Amino acid sequence: MIKALICAIFASTSFAAFASCTNDGKSSQSVTLSVAGKQLDRWEPIAGQIHRVVLPAGFELGLQIEPATAEKYRELLKRVRSVDELVKITLLDGKDSAAKALSVTWGGTNSRQGFGPRGGANRVVEMGDQVDLWLHKPVCITLESVASMDQ
Repeated sequence: MIKALICAIFASTSFAAFASCTNDGKSSQSVTLSVAGKQLDRWEPIAGQIHRVVLPAGFELGLQIEPATAEKYRELLKRVRSVDELVKITLLDGKDSAAKALSVTWGGTNSRQGFGPRGGANRVVEMGDQVDLWLHKPVCITLESVASMDQ
């Protein structure tokens, strides 16, 4: 039991350690991709760019992670008062230069999203492997934000 707890704490901190707060107090989004509990890749996505990963079954996966649009937030806020910060997640068939979209969904900037033959966020049979995306974006505290707490 204690060993499992220590492993869980280590796993969560290792994911969190990759995303960071920059010197100007802005946070960076990070993504960790795992298959069957094994981490395959970790990166900080850049809007508009496709990140490519070859999965264990040989499928070439393209991933595009972008900030949510104002239009998406307006759509959601018509139904609810507030929402978590979101990113747009696009999975692509990465073997061609004109990558074909396999799945498009929205997920929290701090969430776990599953994709693959068994489903999760979306069912994507073509991938062969079940993939977990661990998204992390810290909330950054600066000296200025601490000073505003005193007011």
